[in-house]
Amino acid sequence: MKNNIKINLEQFYKQYNLQERNYNLIISSPNGYGKFEFIEAVMEKYFQDHNISVKSDLLSHPDVYYMSLPLYDKSGKLLRVINNNERLLYEFGFEEKIDNCRVGSEITIDQVRDLSKFTSITSHYNHKFIIINNCNYLNKESSAALLKTLEETNSPAIFFLLTSEKGIIQDTIISRCHNFKFKIETQAYGGTSFFDYYLSQIPKIQNFFTEFNYMSDYDKIENELEMLFRKKINPLSLSDSWSNRGNVLIDYLLFFFAIMMKGDYLNMDSRLKNLYLALHEKISISSDRSIEIIRLLLQRKKDLYTNVNKKLFYDNLLIVLNEKLY
Repeated sequence: MKNNIKINLEQFYKQYNLQERNYNLIISSPNGYGKFEFIEAVMEKYFQDHNISVKSDLLSHPDVYYMSLPLYDKSGKLLRVINNNERLLYEFGFEEKIDNCRVGSEITIDQVRDLSKFTSITSHYNHKFIIINNCNYLNKESSAALLKTLEETNSPAIFFLLTSEKGIIQDTIISRCHNFKFKIETQAYGGTSFFDYYLSQIPKIQNFFTEFNYMSDYDKIENELEMLFRKKINPLSLSDSWSNRGNVLIDYLLFFFAIMMKGDYLNMDSRLKNLYLALHEKISISSDRSIEIIRLLLQRKKDLYTNVNKKLFYDNLLIVLNEKLY
């Protein structure tokens, strides 16, 4: 992750000197590669360059505003917004509650109104920094309010709109922003299984697995897919276990079938080619069939951002996936 931050920080300051009055920037990448930590690095450099004193917690600085999903207590009272690690745990589907409190399903218009008040007040130093983490959760009303805020800030402001799915953000907001292409550099694969490969590719997932043992049963998925392929199991018998594994299961499957899609084109001397050959012995599907499954999974992934019944979601996914495997 540190390498991703360094590479992107260098590229960012080649593109932006942060001397203009306003910047509206979309930072997009899949979850878990360090885009939030990258934004922190940008702000740290900015404060250092301008000799602005900051405490260890950047988000507590008076010129920084952080917006994310709200956290509600049992009575429905807003407690705070969730931090980045909590957001990832929620978005990956590892945790449905934080500190036994309910996570809101969307960023509300009231939150954007509070942001507008923040941008209407003169900054303490130079620019104000606004981080929206994650823009996928803006609803129709909050998106419209944010659009107005982007256009009418009274203070010099730098907006960072973080997203894992840029296609979900409204076109009107995208048209008011510049897209910074967050580059991802992954580790070399040195494991012996697809599970090892997946963990090696996403830094945050690897951290969560190491520290909290999330995904401890994901190494079973390879064999479950083989049983589906060989018609040795009823797909609905897997529904409960799949629905309990978290939303990251969809990404896991996308990585899996991406290897199956590219397998014939991988260099024979690469470790990934050896992994593909081992997988192909279990599930001998073509690249074309893998592409069909990837399209299915990408469509289903969009549905995860709506309030779907997880059991029905995975019932349907398993039935369709089972049909497309052979």
